[in-house]
Amino acid sequence: MANADQPTIQRIRAFAADPAKVMPSKQALSDLMAWGLKKEDVCDAIVEWIDAGERVKEVVLHTYPGLQGQPAFEMKPRLCNRLFYIKVAFFTPPGSTEAMLVVSSHPDH
Repeated sequence: MANADQPTIQRIRAFAADPAKVMPSKQALSDLMAWGLKKEDVCDAIVEWIDAGERVKEVVLHTYPGLQGQPAFEMKPRLCNRLFYIKVAFFTPPGSTEAMLVVSSHPDH
C-alpha cells in the first residue's frame, strides 16, 4: 500500500506525543515486556521516526478482532539498538474517546 497522507501522519504523531491516549494490544504489551520496554518508549520512537521524515506505510488490518478491514500504519524505528516493526491503528474504546492502538511492536524480522 501507499504512504500515509500528511494529516494522518500528524495525527499519529499527536497521539504518540500523549501516551495517555495510546493503548498497546495484549500481544504488543507482551512483546514490549520481553525487551524491557514500555508504551512510552514506543511513543517516543514513533515521534522521532515521524520527525525524521521516515516512511509511515498505510496497510489494512486483517487479523485484529473488531478492526478487520480498517487502516493501520507501519513504521520501523530503532529501539534497543534494533529495528522494530510497529503497527498502529485508531479506534474508540467503548465509553471512551478515540485512542491509538499499538497492534504490533516487536523486532523486525
